[in-house]
Amino acid sequence: MSVTSSEISNRRWTASDIIVRRAAREDRSRLADIFLVARRHAFTWLLPSRFKHNDFKRETEGELIIVAEVEGQVVGFASIWEPDAFIHHLYVDPAMHRRGVGRALIAGLVEICGDKPLELKCQTNNKPAMAFYKRLGFQTADSGVSDMGPWIRFRAPFAR
Repeated sequence: MSVTSSEISNRRWTASDIIVRRAAREDRSRLADIFLVARRHAFTWLLPSRFKHNDFKRETEGELIIVAEVEGQVVGFASIWEPDAFIHHLYVDPAMHRRGVGRALIAGLVEICGDKPLELKCQTNNKPAMAFYKRLGFQTADSGVSDMGPWIRFRAPFAR
């Protein structure tokens, strides 16, 4: 029996219930679903039609992908360009926000990258994500503007 993320989000569970592992081929469809829904949820200043289901494959090509599972259901993922310890994507099913999933994914990436401090770019209009990275201790490294708007590059002052 498959459990939906809305069923999971109505239950109480702890961070120890989150399993972080490398993505498998059979996760791809679910990851594409999360990628689409989470971006439309996060980037409210952009047209939802900008984001397509088939973006996932192109956007994560050549990157290491890890997933977060709760009760056997993939509820989030992160993709990283390993040579630079650069987090390209970190998305959690919106129904699972503020439940430790993003924090668990960051912890998994720290383990993978070892001594290299993590870096990422975050759209400044994405206030919840900006607050999340700041709460975790990420520090501003630089800033710029893309076709999605202004961004800040964050660097983690920590490594394994």
